[in-house]
Amino acid sequence: MPLTQDFRETIQARVERDLGFRQELLKEGVECLLSGEVEVGKAVLRDFISRSNRS
Repeated sequence: MPLTQDFRETIQARVERDLGFRQELLKEGVECLLSGEVEVGKAVLRDFISRSNRS
C-alpha cells in the first residue's frame, strides 16, 4: 500500500525537528537490514538519508 502524502509530510517534519527520531529511524533501517528485511531497510535508510540532507 503506498504511503499518503500527509504521512510523508508528517514524518519529514518530525525528522527535521527531532534528533532522537532521526537516530531511531537510522537504527530501525540498520536493524531491518541485519534481520534480513533488505527492501524495508533500504526504504527506511533512503528516507533517512533524503530527509537528513534537507536539515
